[in-house]
Amino acid sequence: MLQLGKAKGYAKLQAAVEPALALGCGDEAAVRYLMQSKSENRPPQETLEVGWLDRYERSLLVVNENEYDQLLAAGVQ
Repeated sequence: MLQLGKAKGYAKLQAAVEPALALGCGDEAAVRYLMQSKSENRPPQETLEVGWLDRYERSLLVVNENEYDQLLAAGVQ
């Protein structure tokens, strides 16, 4: 990362490392991406209405703890 700071500037490096660490990431590729994405002037993305996707929404199966234990025990045998 020091080479990245030397090439792009230490202020830009610090500005990319701080949010990466706040997100719990210290990977060089992530820091490099944050440095690159901050230098690009992209217009903000518009929010899309995806209400029609709720037709794919399904309720979750409710399984009590005893049934779940029996299911796991059956898989072991």
